Amino acid sequence: MPDQQRMNVLLAGMTEADREVLAQMLHQAFCGGVHETLVVLHEEGVPPFDDGYEGTPFHDFAGRLQGWPWPHER
Repeated sequence: MPDQQRMNVLLAGMTEADREVLAQMLHQAFCGGVHETLVVLHEEGVPPFDDGYEGTPFHDFAGRLQGWPWPHER
């Protein structure tokens, strides 16, 4: 894929530290997008996102990112 080759050239020109910063930025952007998607799905009452294990689905997601264990029973 042409875009993939361009990304590889860009990454090859970066230092390890710069690649780490970019990876953290992409991770944060991805997690933020998932969180916002869960917020919208919950607010619209879309099953199964209308309920969560410990609050709302987006609270569950944020908690699991922080290492919260999944409950054994719902």
